[in-house]
Amino acid sequence: MKTRNWLSASVLAFSLALAPACQDRLFDNPFDPNASDVIFEVVATIQTPAYIPLGLAWDGTTLWNVDGYNNVLYGLNRANGTVVRSLSAPLPGAAGIAYDGQDLWVAGETSPEILRINVLNGEVLKRLYLQRGQFTALGYGPNVLWVADAQSNAILRVHPETAEILGSFPNPGVRADGIVFDGTALWISDSTTLTIAQLTTEGRILRKFLSPGQSPRGLAYDGRFLWNVDGNQRIYQLRFSQ
Repeated sequence: MKTRNWLSASVLAFSLALAPACQDRLFDNPFDPNASDVIFEVVATIQTPAYIPLGLAWDGTTLWNVDGYNNVLYGLNRANGTVVRSLSAPLPGAAGIAYDGQDLWVAGETSPEILRINVLNGEVLKRLYLQRGQFTALGYGPNVLWVADAQSNAILRVHPETAEILGSFPNPGVRADGIVFDGTALWISDSTTLTIAQLTTEGRILRKFLSPGQSPRGLAYDGRFLWNVDGNQRIYQLRFSQ
């Protein structure tokens, strides 16, 4: 009887130890000694229909999510994840997506081009050719495209009219899966290290957080909340401290 009770207690303890690994994590800062003072709240969670969710963007009314499985751009209702509109990606292997206040920009890992498209019908309005690169994430602002290049593992500052590379800095992680500019700083997600980092536009890390899901991908910012789509097909609405 004692052996059975000991085994039951051991199994229970092992199960409890594994349970957090199967759930969404508390979005806090494990790299900061004052982590308990800096906690991100998961305000809401919606599902995305994207089978392989990648880039994410906010156009003022709609969240746009790239599906790497069927190369489709899904426009989603931010309240419930309902598909408002869907567009075929204008290039193969689409991964990054951004909104410039009027149109969408799309980039991918299999083409050195970055395309500006009409947000209503997907018409290609402009093509930027960067000669080489594998682009995993894309952000916009102010008056610059922020491009994550897996080939050089760098973040590029690209002129949205001329395609000139205005500058760059090393990606602080292993792989940049999402990038967004919030008006003052950049945010970069990394599915390899399961982190989301806030950086200056020169690349200096301000803060780094453990992601709420197990595979953080695209990032978007709506003026108040940070949004992060995860490989588990969930999109997290996050409130973070200033």
